[in-house]
Amino acid sequence: MSAVRRGRAPAELLAGRVVLVAGAREGAAAARALVDAGAAVVVVDPDARAAGSLCGELVAAGGRAAVFTGDPADPRDRDALAEMVTELFP
Repeated sequence: MSAVRRGRAPAELLAGRVVLVAGAREGAAAARALVDAGAAVVVVDPDARAAGSLCGELVAAGGRAAVFTGDPADPRDRDALAEMVTELFP
């Protein structure tokens, strides 16, 4: 049985969850849908300008979002990403 059928509003489906979205341009539609479903979104993109623009749009729409410009494949950046998520979205 889906969460919608159990009476949960779509905006609550991902409440309390944090989702990483790779690519500000490629992942924009997914990021918007995730925020609409209640998730906090971390936009992961080396292009800080594009990521910041999407993040600003998500926040202006009432969502919770952040930008990460590091490389999640790099162990040091992965640690920084985990720390950032933990601090921003406890």
